[in-house]
Amino acid sequence: MTLITFGIALILLCAVLVIRTLRYTRHHGKRNRTLPADVNIDEAANRLSEAIRFETISTQSPEDFNESEFLKMHRFLEKAFPRIHEYLDKEVINNYSLLYTWKGSDPDLKPVMLTCHIDVVPVEPGTEGEWEHPPFQGAISDGYIWGRGTMDVQGGVLAIMEAVENLIESGYSPERTILLGFGHDEEIDGDKGAFTIAKVLNERGIFLEYLLDEGTPIVHNVLPELPNPVALVAVAEKGYLSLELSVSAEGGHSSVPQGLTSIAILSEAIHKLENNPVPGRINGIVKKTMEAIGPQMPFLYRIVMANLWLFRKLVKRELAQMPATKAAMSTTIATTIFESGIKENVLPTQARAIVNFRIHPNDSIESIKEHVEQTMDDPRINIREMRGSIEPSHVSDVGDSSYHTLRNTIQEVFPEVVVAPTLMVGATDARHYAGLTDNIYRFIPLRARESDLERVHGTNERLSKKNYLEMIFFYKRLILNSTTGFLNGNHSE
Repeated sequence: MTLITFGIALILLCAVLVIRTLRYTRHHGKRNRTLPADVNIDEAANRLSEAIRFETISTQSPEDFNESEFLKMHRFLEKAFPRIHEYLDKEVINNYSLLYTWKGSDPDLKPVMLTCHIDVVPVEPGTEGEWEHPPFQGAISDGYIWGRGTMDVQGGVLAIMEAVENLIESGYSPERTILLGFGHDEEIDGDKGAFTIAKVLNERGIFLEYLLDEGTPIVHNVLPELPNPVALVAVAEKGYLSLELSVSAEGGHSSVPQGLTSIAILSEAIHKLENNPVPGRINGIVKKTMEAIGPQMPFLYRIVMANLWLFRKLVKRELAQMPATKAAMSTTIATTIFESGIKENVLPTQARAIVNFRIHPNDSIESIKEHVEQTMDDPRINIREMRGSIEPSHVSDVGDSSYHTLRNTIQEVFPEVVVAPTLMVGATDARHYAGLTDNIYRFIPLRARESDLERVHGTNERLSKKNYLEMIFFYKRLILNSTTGFLNGNHSE
């Protein structure tokens, strides 16, 4: 290639990069938004405060389940939201979960379902004194409602109830049936709550237009280069797999070792496994996330985002440096338990480890088991799949009108945000409803900065009154935008 030819090729390449980047640019300017005046936020905050006082705690031990606290919560909701309990059909599912049906006038329209959960995680023993306000006091101070469950997720339950109560009070009656589902054991996998609610609906032959569960929030300052907050809508969630790896070897006295010990054999296998992770890919959800946030970034970053065909390896390498983005690209591997040995001078005959995998939608339980076998390549290692395995969820289509409705509603209530699909790396109740619809989204209209994310399941959980009003407004708008004729989110009051 001559120098002139090379120069022409370089100019053409630069032109292609710039043109693609300019086409990639979109601007979401702030729009005027007025929060509703018909919601008394002080009264709503007081109701949430009272709900926080019920210690609806889920633990792994059935003996610790406090039935009376859940039943008190049920009675409180009846008192706090009288119109809901007059106009909606209420069912108690499996003793402690709640299912409300707001019947629409058009039975031919598939229902929409909003879900959250009424249980919370316990407060870590020894941290009680680190709370600015007692975790179950429901204090209102400095513009915040404080306490366990404000963020995860009594705030979501009460915001939905406030929105529906407000709509009934205004005289609104839906054409499309609206279902509200509140499980009581999401924090311990939802096997008795959401699972049973979904089973009841399935037995009735009910199929949904879409389901919105609690999930990822609106994240502020997610990247220094990104000026806008990002509303992350999880359109799928990872699967779950734990494998028990075990090995047997010669025992005896430590003074006369008989070759490699069981600990050494198993440690070597785990070392291979953790140093040969499942390859990550920039495709599917990760690519769509980048397509959503890329246009809002500075010009040089947009060049990269708009031309992944050229910069894919560079982007993949950079994303792999951060645990959160690495987890979004691939199946993760974590050794969580290692057991062996009974005495310092006795060679152990047995070694056992538990390795946990959070399975990316690109993979499956079987493909991960094959990866483990091929990577360790050691017939001495026994592999056993433990109970509780879950395949990755279906990936909901971001081109569907249901997603458009959700996205447009978010931007209507939070006009400054960028809406981006994402992958839920943890598990939610949403997976139990997979048989009822292809359109499942995991999102909660909760504003969170990096320091706020530590409060979820942690110390000093809190929700600002201003954000709580936005949450109520969001659920109200979403219900209105999801009625017939407005499924694309174009309705405005």
